[in-house]
Amino acid sequence: METNDQQWQRSIPGGLIHPNEVQVWRAFLDLNKAPKESLLGTLSADELSRASRFRFEKDERRFIGARGILRQILGAYLQKPPQTLQFQYSSNGKPILASTSGDDSLQFNLSHSDDVVLYAFTRNRNIGIDLERIQADVEIEQIANKFFAEAELKAIEKVPESKRNELFFQYWTRKEALIKATGEGLSFPIETLDVSRVDGRVLSPILLPSDNGERSRWYVQDLLPGPGYTAAIVVEGGGCGFSCWEYCG
Repeated sequence: METNDQQWQRSIPGGLIHPNEVQVWRAFLDLNKAPKESLLGTLSADELSRASRFRFEKDERRFIGARGILRQILGAYLQKPPQTLQFQYSSNGKPILASTSGDDSLQFNLSHSDDVVLYAFTRNRNIGIDLERIQADVEIEQIANKFFAEAELKAIEKVPESKRNELFFQYWTRKEALIKATGEGLSFPIETLDVSRVDGRVLSPILLPSDNGERSRWYVQDLLPGPGYTAAIVVEGGGCGFSCWEYCG
């Protein structure tokens, strides 16, 4: 399933998305004072407490922006004031909407790196998204030897050295998105998962180590968040529509 070259169309969310639809929203967290104060007013007491514990102002600003924009989008979907929404958390810290907030079929996940944040939304299926800035100063060999499958290590070795960091982070985001979608967290044996054969241009089946190979429950696709970044999304089941948007609320 193609995504029109993932052109991020500037928009604001409308009503609740349809079943079997996936929407990805990109936003930027380089907020000035006015938007920051506006979003701050939508956060819950526990979110305000978390924001206050950040040591650096930029980290506080990014947290406020990421959570505030999440509330804005969810509020638009559910036609509810953002500040009235309530979250619950899984044992691994994954936020979900509390049943008191409205339609409990709405599922979401988010990831941010530096001043870029991505949100993924769907209904009645688990979803995970991961975003990473491609860094040149990461010891990719040491990390890959610990967390990557043998086929992934060989694939990285085959590409020119100038491309290895990019491929490393591409594989890493696929793995992280899957872990977030399944909700298994650190208990997942990430080193046994091979994502090197995924066709990242379309939603492609991905087999977990326990799968029998007959049918996959999970589908993965790479995203194009912008220069210097890589990202991936994983959804439960196939056959869903897919669109990418840039939040301009």
